[in-house]
Amino acid sequence: MASVKRNFIYNSAYQLLVAVAPLVTTPYLSRVIGTAGNGVFTYTQSITNYFVLVAVMGMTNYGVRTIAEHAKDREERSRVFWEAFCMQALIGAVVLVAYVCYAVVWGQQYLPLWALWGMWVLGSVLDVTWLLWGMQVFRIPTIRNFCTRLASIAAIFVLVRGPEDVWGYVAAIAGAFLANALLVWPVVRRYVDWVRPTWKGMVSHLVPNLVLFVPVIATSLYLIMDKVMLGSMAGMDQTGLYDYAEKVSKMPMSVITALGAVVLPKMSTIIAEGRNEEARSLVVVTMWFMLACALALSFGIAAVAPEFAPVFFGDGYDGCIPLLRVLCVIVPLICATNVMGVQWLLPTKHDGLFTASVATGAVINVAVNLFAIPVAGAMGAAIATVAAEVAVMVFQACAVRKQLPLFSFVRGMLPYVVIGAVMFACIRLLAGVLGPSAATLGGLLCEVALGGVVYLVLSYTWCWATKSEELKRVLPRLARW
Repeated sequence: MASVKRNFIYNSAYQLLVAVAPLVTTPYLSRVIGTAGNGVFTYTQSITNYFVLVAVMGMTNYGVRTIAEHAKDREERSRVFWEAFCMQALIGAVVLVAYVCYAVVWGQQYLPLWALWGMWVLGSVLDVTWLLWGMQVFRIPTIRNFCTRLASIAAIFVLVRGPEDVWGYVAAIAGAFLANALLVWPVVRRYVDWVRPTWKGMVSHLVPNLVLFVPVIATSLYLIMDKVMLGSMAGMDQTGLYDYAEKVSKMPMSVITALGAVVLPKMSTIIAEGRNEEARSLVVVTMWFMLACALALSFGIAAVAPEFAPVFFGDGYDGCIPLLRVLCVIVPLICATNVMGVQWLLPTKHDGLFTASVATGAVINVAVNLFAIPVAGAMGAAIATVAAEVAVMVFQACAVRKQLPLFSFVRGMLPYVVIGAVMFACIRLLAGVLGPSAATLGGLLCEVALGGVVYLVLSYTWCWATKSEELKRVLPRLARW
């Protein structure tokens, strides 16, 4: 089995590309297709995403966990894989038929785009990346994702030339999803043998998969439905502004949450073997690391937002500045819920609590959206997203309060909140000194560099002055795992 450290490097390498890709494509797209074109892309993508979610159900987490539990038994792993995949394929076939019916009957305005998004739906039916993740094999998916992501970026620049070329944007993204799914199959036989699935065996995976599907749908209500509601209630321009701001706010945290993706199968294996103390130790390590990085990113985004929007998006995107400053709050919130939910509740099979936490966030999000979007447009959706993430975090914290040292987590993060605030003040002081030149690429890079140096120096100074044990515990354990 590969170590967490090695898998983290593999997954982080791809997540770094995921973070960098929008830095390359978004400035181009914001100027070529504008907010309205991006709004159409986001609106159609959000609706298609619901068909994808139903096709995949809860297999992303359920498949990883189930394969990890049988990682050392090839015969049993093969049986479980083919049963789970055939169940996924049958459900996916029904979803594909439903998707075609929706596109033909209700989606005629954007029919060419629905046809292109169909590649994404088909890819989700065929995707078995969860087999590799469950086996803690991240090298193969990383190489695959690198290739398809680079091809997708190239396709965007080739196909998208004007506001009418939203179809090229869709084709580049949807085609990459389908390619990702197809490129897994040549290596499947390395990890499983063919076993004829039985109907009883397939059905046995349905109920636990449905249990994990509920939080997926609930999460989608505040990650996807807000864009659908914005498009319907506030127009495509507001949808485009919100989507751009949300992408940027989540862009840097992709590398942080890469750790969560590789910890899930490791945690499932550790707990299945009864090594509970080692599991808690792993949670402590990842919580400290993820939150320390998340607070730096959150304060950093808020600090550079006034200069970032005009440099990155171009003229006419001042509406993204307040959105960025609100949405950056979700970075540490998502990191905390990733640790408590994905890295603890799911591996310990507290699926019901995990589902309830996400459902609570979904209810809060939809309720706030209904009132806030008609009044405040994109800002209303941003406030609703933050409210939903807070609700999920509070619920999960209550659920795990007797199992994890939450008070020590909070106490350990308070110094980094202060350090983040100092970094914010330093960046804004620099912006004042630079004046109009702050809103240039050079000025923005100076702000980012100053913020990074201030945060790192103050963090190291704090650890040294207090003889903090966190860093001493993190580095050896990450090296060992």
